[in-house]
Amino acid sequence: MRSLESVFCIVEESDKHEAIDHIIASCTLFDELPDKKHFADAVHRRERIQSTGIGHGVAIAHGKCPGVDEPYIALGISPEGIVFDDRFPEPVHIIFVIASSPTKESLYLRAVASILSWVHDAAFRAELLSEEETPDVDKFFSMLRTQLFVPKA
Repeated sequence: MRSLESVFCIVEESDKHEAIDHIIASCTLFDELPDKKHFADAVHRRERIQSTGIGHGVAIAHGKCPGVDEPYIALGISPEGIVFDDRFPEPVHIIFVIASSPTKESLYLRAVASILSWVHDAAFRAELLSEEETPDVDKFFSMLRTQLFVPKA
């Protein structure tokens, strides 16, 4: 199992692109990618096409990365919040960055669906941002470390 530091970091940047770069650089999970720079460029290209802010203070930035079999997912928490998009002016505090295969879309969609089942719960988002160790936060961080995501029950 990976360490929490390999898949999680605190984000102090105020610009969404700098925040994404910080997560990719800080979370050593992404060091396992065949081409980390290509992946970072893909995430920024996707973000320029359309913001990945989804509302409720959450963003799911993602990019395709040839040569990976399963999604690589890291989480950055921004205590101050970052405005990702005029469409969702609410600051983003929870930022997922996902590398996924261009040919295995179903694995990516399954992982995102699991993440969404957790972050759509307002109480869970509050727990995640509170820095308290709760059973749900512990379970979520365990899933993040193993990269095996299941929907919230």
